[in-house]
Amino acid sequence: MKTRIVIITDCNDIASNEIRANIILVLETVNAEDRVIIEPIIFCKEFSLINCAFMIRLLAESYNPENTVFLVVVNGLPTCRVDRARIVGRTKNGFRFVGENTGSLSWLFEDCGIGEVYEFSQCNLDGENFISFGGKYFHAPKAALIASGECLSKNGTLFLESRLAKCDIPWGTVVHKDNFGVLKIRHLLPEIKEGEVLNAFVNGSFFCRVIFSKSMKNLPDDTWVIYKGSSFGLTEFGCVRNVDAIGGSIEIGDVITFQGGTYDEKK
Repeated sequence: MKTRIVIITDCNDIASNEIRANIILVLETVNAEDRVIIEPIIFCKEFSLINCAFMIRLLAESYNPENTVFLVVVNGLPTCRVDRARIVGRTKNGFRFVGENTGSLSWLFEDCGIGEVYEFSQCNLDGENFISFGGKYFHAPKAALIASGECLSKNGTLFLESRLAKCDIPWGTVVHKDNFGVLKIRHLLPEIKEGEVLNAFVNGSFFCRVIFSKSMKNLPDDTWVIYKGSSFGLTEFGCVRNVDAIGGSIEIGDVITFQGGTYDEKK
């Protein structure tokens, strides 16, 4: 069974090719290029740990923990923070990961458990000799070595769970906006009736009235709708066949609540 490297990054220009190229270079050096598959790169919103955390958790639904290495190159935090670290490890169910201690892995840890974590390099993390683009020069090569079979603890030191950064994602938080203009929300809908009309509030302010449906595509164009989505049951919210309706009025990180009929989240 081949190992798969899954890259999640906000580097959506040529930098993503640099990351991939460095992985390939290391795999060729250790003669592991035939044993490792580099999956298509997944791009998250720039600097968004929330969007990154969601994407990792979503991908965990589709990939086999036994042969998957998540390489995470997203960092929206200050370089000089106290617990900055390059980490490598494994979840309790088997996913291996390489990345920065930013909290982007929080959702994965929450649902899959933390098995073991190591800090693998402190080289020029900050200061006069700071090395820019650690994702290329440190994380990508390490992911290649881990995927080729290197022991997680090699050249590393145990990293205490108490030092792991957390990305707080309250219930109701918008975690993703897809290319159809539909929002994915960290929210699970209760049992409510087909066609029930609710009021939607964004960060506490009324936004619009929405219809609950089990099949949003059956509704007329430009209808605001919420429904149980495809991403492990999370609520989705959008405007039927209108990719531009939400635009920039709701962003990742905003909190959405619903009220009306038999369902009142605001009580």
